[in-house]
Amino acid sequence: MISRRAVIAAAGLFSAGALAPGLARAAGRVPPPLPAFPLSIAVTEEEAGKPVRDDAWIDAQIAEAVRLFEPAGVALRKVGARTLAPRFSRIETREDRDALASAIEARRINVMVVASLRDVDDPRRFRMGVHWRHRATPERRFVILAANARPTVLAHELGHFFGLGHSGVDDNVMSYTRTGAPVSFDAAQIAKIRSAARGYASNKAFEPT
Repeated sequence: MISRRAVIAAAGLFSAGALAPGLARAAGRVPPPLPAFPLSIAVTEEEAGKPVRDDAWIDAQIAEAVRLFEPAGVALRKVGARTLAPRFSRIETREDRDALASAIEARRINVMVVASLRDVDDPRRFRMGVHWRHRATPERRFVILAANARPTVLAHELGHFFGLGHSGVDDNVMSYTRTGAPVSFDAAQIAKIRSAARGYASNKAFEPT
């Protein structure tokens, strides 16, 4: 026979267990969920007024970034889209990159989609994307995404935005090497993304969505 004392003890354990997550959060041991980070997309137009990439292509880039950042508990949400003048279409120099800062929207992660993006360190080459800081005011930073970018390039550049460097491991999001295997962040990168995201949220660096 189960004693009355044992029944009371079991009920107490059940109640405490059911309330534990809420109590832990109230005590500050479990961080609250992060708000979604806002992506503001600006797409350059060609001389004929046609955007260098359409909404479907942009949404595919965002969807892949959302998928790859999910294990870090970081959500990304497109909150705005606008066009940029044809003069921003072909980014050739550091000055061209800096000029894009004039199109930044405050408290959002700005993504500038351009027709082409030349490598400023080796002008014979072109880049698919870059995380760029305005040279005179480095707190103004943004992602530049070229029209020929493969599906994981936005995620790669956002990785830089959240504090990651490059990786030498094949098929890591932060690597340049792909073998056809699934692409992902590793555990250490996920922890670093999560830490940076919580810092951004604490500092209210971005408008919550």
